[in-house]
Order: sequence, then C-alpha cells, then structure tokens
Amino acid sequence: MHATSHLKPVTLLALLGWACALPARAAEPPADPVQPLWSLNGFGTVGLAHSDQHAGDYVFDNLQPSGTGRNRQWTGDVDSRIGLQLTANFTPQLSGVVQLVSEYRSNNRYQPLISWANLKYALTPDLSVRVGRIGLASFMASDSRRVGYSNMTARPPIEVYRLLALKESDGVDASYRTHFSGFSNTTSILYGKRTVTNTRGIDVHSTAVMGVFDTLERGPLIVHAAYQQRDVDNQNPPRGRFMSLGAAWDPGPWFVSGEWVRVSNYDGKRVQALREAWYVNGGMRFGTLAPYVTLSELRPLTDTGNIPVAQRTYAAGLRWDAARNVDFKLQWDQLHLGSNSYGTLQNVVAGTPRGGHVNVVSVLADFLY
Repeated sequence: MHATSHLKPVTLLALLGWACALPARAAEPPADPVQPLWSLNGFGTVGLAHSDQHAGDYVFDNLQPSGTGRNRQWTGDVDSRIGLQLTANFTPQLSGVVQLVSEYRSNNRYQPLISWANLKYALTPDLSVRVGRIGLASFMASDSRRVGYSNMTARPPIEVYRLLALKESDGVDASYRTHFSGFSNTTSILYGKRTVTNTRGIDVHSTAVMGVFDTLERGPLIVHAAYQQRDVDNQNPPRGRFMSLGAAWDPGPWFVSGEWVRVSNYDGKRVQALREAWYVNGGMRFGTLAPYVTLSELRPLTDTGNIPVAQRTYAAGLRWDAARNVDFKLQWDQLHLGSNSYGTLQNVVAGTPRGGHVNVVSVLADFLY
C-alpha cells in the first residue's frame, strides 16, 4: 500500500509536535548486559525545505524525482522519513537484522523499503560474516545517512553523497577487527548485486559489486576509506568505480570532519564521466546547542559533451538537542552553481540561465524511539 505522495506542511508540523513527545526508552541499550532475543528500535525525520530557485528543484539525491523550488516552495520530501529496525540475537554467535525505511522514492511515493535484511555469524569476537541485504560502507555516514539524529547537520553534503545511488548490496561480506596501540581497525570485503529504479522508472542492474572498506578508530578519531566497483547494465563499458577517504575528530566540546570521493562511470556511448567531490564540516557544542558550518564542492574532471554538474555549497546551521533522543535543526545552504552548470538541480526549466546562486532553508526534527 502506498502512502500519500507529498507531505503537507500542516501534517509535518503536527508530526514535529508528536516527535517531541516520543518516549526514548527503546533507543538506549538495556541495562542488562545479556542481549535480548528480540529488540525493536525506530528512527525518523520530519523536515521542511524551501528554495528560492523557481526554475529547478533542490533534492537530496538523484533518486528523488522532485524537491523544493520549481515544484513546491516548501516540501517535506527532501528529508522526511521513518524507519524501524528489528534485531534478533539467536545465539552469542548468530544474529540477524531487518531495517525498513519509508521515504520519498523514485516513483514519486512514500513506501517502505527493506534497506537491510541479513544474518551475521561471529566466528570469533573479531571475525564475522554476513549474508543477505547489506548496507554499503561507501561513506563515513553510510550506516547513519538515513538516521538524521546520528548526523550533526540537516543532511550529509549532497555534493558528496549523491555520487553513489547504490546504498545496499544483496550478497555476502566478511569483517575482521584488529587492535594495536589503542587503535581499533575494522576491514571488510563485500560481494553482491543490486537493482535500483531511477526516476524514469527504469531498473538499473548492478552486478559483480565488490568493495573493500576500512575504518580506523581511537578515542575521538575516526578514519574511513572505501573502494568499490561494479558492472552496471546501462554503461558501456559496464565497469563503474568509486573511492572515498574521510576523517572525523569529535572530542566533545567541538567537532570537525571531512570527506573526499572520486567516481568513474560511463554512459552508453563509451564516454567516461569522472567526478570528484569533498566537504569539510566543523562546529562547537554549547550545552544543548551546536552551531556548525560546512563547505562542500562537486566538480567534473572530464568533459562529456553534456552540461557539467558543478557546484560549491556554503552552509551554516544550528542543532538543538531539545530532549532525550530528539533534536531540532535549522540550516541555510547557499549553492554556487558552476558558470556553465545547473549544479545538482533537477527538473530545470528549458532556457534557464546557467550558473548563479540558490538559497535553501531547512527546518527538521529528528527522533529515535
């Protein structure tokens, strides 16, 4: 059953109030060190976004068919979602997880999607294997990109996170964790396949999805690296490649992070599109308030003969942790589109001048339950 295509502002404001009243008990780990057989947790975001560009839509990624700007002055479709996660601990070694998320999708509807569904077997405390639908650790925020409460900003920078539409893989992976000099390092390898439906209703099949991911942690430091390749049926040659490197430092009173990605794909006519993106983000905490700023950029490295996708974004925001497991965020983004580009805008009206600035204001509430 499909939900309504778009969230009305009145509905969103009602949900904002409801989010504040949510109990937080399920989001915290149980006091009993013995893990329960079943546990159910949830998360969600209720948001409104407004763009001053009326000739094109601001969207989070290219799987959203419309956004704010041309189609609607205010919309909740850019950020709003709700999710449930069921975890089962069958034995100390065998566990399973299913995550269900409803968000604005490529078919112009809100409908549930099984984002994770896998079984995990721990051969040792540091070596494990999984089989099923597995989230790809392509970015630092891959596991939390849909969990707004886990992100300091309104959303991960779109210049970086829109470059890979593939978020999950149906297959297997293995992870191994090592410990040395106070560091913890987790390396995982993955193999699988996945089909993604684009905004034109076309199924894009990715096969031979292979990835190597590494995360190094020590105290407030996290360093993450990823390499991924896959064969895509609408490319010639089919091989697409993705690599990323990121780091975050969060000692508590302040925080800073950055990430860099490079993506290589081909169209159906053997034309390579090589793109690069990065961001840096930082902020400070003053009690329950955390102001922050972000600078991000996306630029093409090859000339494909098409209108390039190039832009730089300056963002500033404020996060307020109003209650246990509830936050509110206010964020302003100013997109500087490339001089010969519409940037990441979609549904651009024919004849619209290229380049220029776009201002986006977002108000969100994130919650766990």
